[in-house]
Amino acid sequence: MAAVLPAFLFEAVFYLGSVFEETRLWFSTFRPKRLQAAVLWLSAVIPYVILSLGSGTFQRNAFYLLVLLTGVLAFWHAVLPRRRAYDVGFLLIAAAPLVTRVFPRLYLEPYGENLQVDILGHLMWLRLGIAALLVLREWDPGAFGLWPTGREWRLGVVYYLAAILPIIGLALALHDVRFAPLPGPWWRVAGIGIGTFFGILWVVALGEDLLFQGVITRALHNAWGSAVAAVLIAAVLFGSAHLWYHQFPNWRRAAVVVPLGIACGLLYLRSGSVRASMITHALVVATWRMFFR
Repeated sequence: MAAVLPAFLFEAVFYLGSVFEETRLWFSTFRPKRLQAAVLWLSAVIPYVILSLGSGTFQRNAFYLLVLLTGVLAFWHAVLPRRRAYDVGFLLIAAAPLVTRVFPRLYLEPYGENLQVDILGHLMWLRLGIAALLVLREWDPGAFGLWPTGREWRLGVVYYLAAILPIIGLALALHDVRFAPLPGPWWRVAGIGIGTFFGILWVVALGEDLLFQGVITRALHNAWGSAVAAVLIAAVLFGSAHLWYHQFPNWRRAAVVVPLGIACGLLYLRSGSVRASMITHALVVATWRMFFR
């Protein structure tokens, strides 16, 4: 814990700093942009160094790879001009370590422990991408942050209620899941459900909806002016990202995720808010974790 706790505390501070708009506005005053990139790069490495040196898991090759990956993502928009091809390249680079599951090979477990410290790498990569996209690239995804407004809560719940039965029906028809509610007293199950919802809302949905709705759907809609095309393409890409879920190629899970992507995309275009689609996304995943296996 002497190594793990300080590393997670540092990462929590950096993570929240990337999500809060006030912190991003303050950070955007740093000049030039390469200074911003350098600060992001350094912040990405600090938690890893604290963890690996403190727990005795430091490996030079892993460190060098981490430095390379984070350096490319941090400096991408500080060095390259604003062009569509470079934006696509940034998204591909951002997705690559997650698809290839590189972080468990970099963030090694302390001997004899099972702490899943690789989540530190996922949090780092997510907030590094957020800061690079919203500060260095100055991309406007619409309303974005941790806590939705009252209107966003209402819309998120309404779209969840409209989408959940078709999604469940498709998943059962494809034999992707089976009905298996969490065992235990109601108060324990409710507590797990609430914790799961907010964990998904503030980490998984925050990153995925920013990418697929706030970036891809928005960019396609701005370029083509077609809501249908933008939502469908983003939803198919969202589903395709789940081909690597458990075992590649997981066609069933990819197909089940596409309707969720459609619901989130339609909600995003209606509300102009990433936070609204995050609610629908998190509610669906929380329902999955509580009632299906």
